[in-house]
Amino acid sequence: MAKKRRGHISLEELEKRHQRALNTFVREHWTDIPEEIEVKLRSLKAWGFDLIFGLRGGQEAVFVSETEKGRQVGDVYEEGGETYEVREILSELPKGAKLLIRVGLEERRGVIRAFYRDPNGVETLLFTLPAAELLLAYFKKRGFGKLLEAFHSSGLTTEFIQKRGEEGKAYPFEMLPNKMRRALREARDIIRKRTESGRFSLVYFGENKDGDDRYFATWLVPTIRLFDVDVAERIDKMLAAMD
Repeated sequence: MAKKRRGHISLEELEKRHQRALNTFVREHWTDIPEEIEVKLRSLKAWGFDLIFGLRGGQEAVFVSETEKGRQVGDVYEEGGETYEVREILSELPKGAKLLIRVGLEERRGVIRAFYRDPNGVETLLFTLPAAELLLAYFKKRGFGKLLEAFHSSGLTTEFIQKRGEEGKAYPFEMLPNKMRRALREARDIIRKRTESGRFSLVYFGENKDGDDRYFATWLVPTIRLFDVDVAERIDKMLAAMD
């Protein structure tokens, strides 16, 4: 009996994949992906953060979350053999201070850095965090449940994947229900008017026996744009409306 070749798929499966590819609908536009934004200090509160930072060894500024690690401003503690002193960002920076938020790639993952730039242009690093850690804390504190559920990965862009039900025969555009067409329109508007760059894709498989929609959707959004609370909220509500 001949062995099945590795990687070989049946004609039926090939046809299924072809049909799905033809009926995956995309809204997409790209400009230069932004890597830096300037925000006012009060934006930290708008993000839902109680941000404080510690001095490790009396010198290096690091991120400490008061609410999630039980630390209080003024605490001095040891962790991993190093001494930390907890300070509050809001009390140490001048009123009306602005921060630079930068996203980059480091050791194969997205990293967010926040800097304070004084009137002389001197920058002070406030904290460095994996982009995924900062975004997930942000989504949790703001109550963006769908972004939390759909979060997949984060670098210069952040990817969300939302799916429901088992895959089946992909429906053509003419057979999409109104809420799926609405999702495509809203994605187009968000990309054009809010994020300037991004990609949304949707493939719809119809209803299951209980009348629930089956679909697979992805979002690719410039990470920096998600710190605009309005953008994050719109995408969260859009994903919620699809269910």
